[in-house]
Amino acid sequence: MSERKVRGISEGIYQAAARSYWLSPRLVGRIGGLRRARDELSLGHLLDLMEEVQADVAALDRAAPELPSIGVSGEIRVPAERRQEFLADLRTTLEDLFTRYGGAEGDAFKLAVACYPKGEDRD
Repeated sequence: MSERKVRGISEGIYQAAARSYWLSPRLVGRIGGLRRARDELSLGHLLDLMEEVQADVAALDRAAPELPSIGVSGEIRVPAERRQEFLADLRTTLEDLFTRYGGAEGDAFKLAVACYPKGEDRD
């Protein structure tokens, strides 16, 4: 870091050192106009969703006597030739839940589902 004086104020000068940076799309905004369906299948959309869930959970009143919630995680193995069928089934199942429970009355719950390739095992 170096310094210089500007109008009587010491100004620190920093230089980026990393080869690349990952900035939240919420911070810098979306670039370009991608179609919604394509965006829903993007890594950026998944990262936005996880960021939103993290903020929502952090804002919950943990001192409340009851916080009705559920967390489910599992692994599903789908052959490549059935991947589109699996995603269509998942979408249909979720749309059915939204239709059945999407009325204007009752407690509001946020449902976030993330589906992504697991990658290598991390123990």
